[in-house]
Amino acid sequence: MVFGAVVAHEMQLGGPIDWSRTEILASVLAGCLVLAGLAISGVYGKRFQSRPLRSIPRFLIVWLLTHGLIVHLFLAAHMPVLVLTPWVAAWTLASIASMLASRVFSEMFWRIKGRVHVVIRRVVIVGGGEQTQRLMERVQNDAYIVVGQLDPNNAAEQADAAVHRLASMQDVIEWAADQQFDELWLALPPSQEEEIQRYLRAMQHHFVDVRLFPVTSDLPLFNPDASMLGGMPVINLVASSRDVSLAWAKPVFDRLFALAALVGLLPLLVAIALLVKGTSAGPVFFRQRRMGADGREFTILKFRSMRVHVEEAGTLTQARQGDPRVTPIGRLLRKSSLDELPQFINVLLGQMSVVGPRPHALEHDDYYMRLVDGYMYRYRIKPGITGLAQVNGCRGETARIESMAKRVSLDLFYIQNWSFWLDLKIVWMTVFKGFSGRNAY
Repeated sequence: MVFGAVVAHEMQLGGPIDWSRTEILASVLAGCLVLAGLAISGVYGKRFQSRPLRSIPRFLIVWLLTHGLIVHLFLAAHMPVLVLTPWVAAWTLASIASMLASRVFSEMFWRIKGRVHVVIRRVVIVGGGEQTQRLMERVQNDAYIVVGQLDPNNAAEQADAAVHRLASMQDVIEWAADQQFDELWLALPPSQEEEIQRYLRAMQHHFVDVRLFPVTSDLPLFNPDASMLGGMPVINLVASSRDVSLAWAKPVFDRLFALAALVGLLPLLVAIALLVKGTSAGPVFFRQRRMGADGREFTILKFRSMRVHVEEAGTLTQARQGDPRVTPIGRLLRKSSLDELPQFINVLLGQMSVVGPRPHALEHDDYYMRLVDGYMYRYRIKPGITGLAQVNGCRGETARIESMAKRVSLDLFYIQNWSFWLDLKIVWMTVFKGFSGRNAY
């Protein structure tokens, strides 16, 4: 929309002219309305993601409705001069042309990506019988390769020499620990709920997607997350979010927000850095390894709030009330969460999100993953600077298991119910109530 408005100026006789306030207002208003209209019409949904050309009719309808609304608004505001200028006609043509071009290039991009950027997922299947064999044959043509099979009944001999025969659940667990496969497919009857639960519990500490292929030909797809793979119904029991209709929105928002925050807060960041460096010996930044999305580790950045000290190997002591390791400036930074501001750099690097589950120290992950059910599910998405748990008071020291369990439950609720508007709500709540807390020492 804005590009079309700029091109429209260049198209007019006499070359570019100065922007008027009404033209700027019209461009910005139309851009906002078109973005909202396209989102509501489903243009950015999964249906059109890989076939953008199919969305052209909706693009045209949204733009024409927006154009008509803008014209009526400016006529109602007694601005007929703008409505009747050649710039408006040129703006309409340029905007429609740029939209059509973007759809064509998107179509070309997805076709090229489909040919050269296929990520192969390694699969272990638990199950036997005719349906399992049919499934294994069908998925070989997709972005999956079956590397192992566990047949609970040991009914049939191995049909494919390339597929390793696993003897027990322990073999599956060991393979998961060694990261020898990416997805576990359970081709089991839904009646075997206890067996399915065993596999879910066994995989909760490993970054493996778990899918259920119900062994029945006429089972209705009652689960809203049910889908089809290899022409067969599958229920995603545990899976990292790969919804391409939403995949672009969060990282774009994250990077734009992080860039704006770093630029806008630059004087404050410099002042804090000088205070940290000038009041205690040591580096400005505290660096620590944390776990990111799907178990990928990264180095998190914070303003140093403690005196330089050495922890015993394999241990990490949480900050507590009156902790002598915390410097006076550090105590203020931790209480106000200003020590977290350098993490916008992590967001800009794509290692974190603005909103998401808070990443914990690796030592704490090793401790809590064995005590809190579903703890490692938090790392199915990128960790965040703030999150639903933080704005609901779950921050700082977790002296009791119950405190961590509550934090994890809020994180899992966020993952299961994520939306762009929920992120905006959490950011808004963080500004007004999320920068301080009773447990932030």
